[in-house]
Amino acid sequence: LNIQFLQKKLSEGNLSAEQNQEVLSALLSDNQRAANIIRSLRSIFSDGKIGAVQVEASELVESVLKIAKPEIQSRNIRVVLALASGCKVNVNQGEMQQVILNLVNNAIQAFSVAGNSSATLTIESRDVPEGVELIFSDNGSGISSETQAHLFELLAGSDKRAGMGLGLWLCQHIVTRHGGRIHYEDAPGGGARFIVFLPAIQE
Repeated sequence: LNIQFLQKKLSEGNLSAEQNQEVLSALLSDNQRAANIIRSLRSIFSDGKIGAVQVEASELVESVLKIAKPEIQSRNIRVVLALASGCKVNVNQGEMQQVILNLVNNAIQAFSVAGNSSATLTIESRDVPEGVELIFSDNGSGISSETQAHLFELLAGSDKRAGMGLGLWLCQHIVTRHGGRIHYEDAPGGGARFIVFLPAIQE
């Protein structure tokens, strides 16, 4: 879509320098996101080795927010952090960051569709028996029951939150591969909530 827009503006001869920079930046971002997904898929399907490291779950969230910060700020999204867990998990850091980034991006996309002027994304981490939960809640429009039924299926539906049918499927695949689980529930007061459970490192 960005390439088509660029071609159209170039043929019309009315592409401003600001528009040119904006479209090129979007194309670069799209390329990088696609490359990340391809790398994740390669690592998942090429062999059975995870290449795990020990890291605090909360540190994973904070590292991803640094990446997403420019887009979050440009869309005036308020982020509330309640990272109470000090629990360490044994994960492939790049793959788990991809999971968190997908969930954050899904919330950002949902806000842009809903046009929420007081958009708030709340990210929590809490210790639970045998592991840690990462909870991503937003006050957007939520997800329809029809979409929920197929939310984690590959190439399911066209809902913006479904990551075009790949993002949430990939999240589930990576989390399951690490011995964890991910599920969706409606957030209290409206909106969406995704909960990721990861097993703690056994002492």
